[in-house]
Amino acid sequence: MLDKSPVLDDFFVDAVAEVLNIAMGNAAASLSEMINEEVQLSVPGVQFVSRTDAALIIGKRTKTNVSGVLQPFHGAFDGEAMLLFPEKQSLELVRAVLQQDDLTLEDLTDMEQEAMTEIGNVILNACLCSIADMFSQEMFGEIPEFIQGSLKKVFSVENGLDHSDDAIVMLLNMDFSVEKKKIQGYVTFLMDVNSVAQFKANIEEFLGV
Repeated sequence: MLDKSPVLDDFFVDAVAEVLNIAMGNAAASLSEMINEEVQLSVPGVQFVSRTDAALIIGKRTKTNVSGVLQPFHGAFDGEAMLLFPEKQSLELVRAVLQQDDLTLEDLTDMEQEAMTEIGNVILNACLCSIADMFSQEMFGEIPEFIQGSLKKVFSVENGLDHSDDAIVMLLNMDFSVEKKKIQGYVTFLMDVNSVAQFKANIEEFLGV
C-alpha cells in the first residue's frame, strides 16, 4: 500500500508543481505555434496517490470514458506517463487542433488518434524535459500511443501498467484553455517505490536539502 513517506510532504509537492508549471508553459507555447491559436496550460494541483485512488479521483471528476496518450519513460527515474481527457473534452480539443468545429465522435477515428498523440507528445515531453533540466540529468520518452476507454481499462495491466500495491501515481490536474474553451485534463506519472525514492532524492539534491 502507499505509505505516507516524506515524498508526499507539501514542501516536495510544491517544488514539483512549480517545475511542472514551467513545463506546461513550454508545452503551451509549442501547442500555440502548432495550431496558430493561443493556448494556456497550468497545473493547479499535484498529488501522490495509489494507482487505484488515481483512477477513483479522475473517475469522480470525469464520470465518463477518457481519451489520451500513454508514454513510457526512463532516465533520472523510470515510469509511464499518461495524458487523459474526458471523452467529450478530448473531442473539443481535437476540434480546436484540427480547426473543424463540425466534427462528431463518429467522425473521429485516425484523425483523433493522430491529433491526440501529437498533443500528448508535446505535453508529456515538455514535462520530461523540464524535470530533466531541473535534475541536470537525461530523461528519455518512448514512442507515445493513443489510448481510449474506461479508466479501469487505461489503468489496467493491458497497457503495461504496474498492478502491484506499491505502484504510486503522481497525479497532475491540468487546466487547458484554447479558443475560449476550458478543457480539464490529467497528467499521471506511474512509478514504483524505487522510482519515487529516486525522484525524491533528485528533488532533495536540486533544492540542497
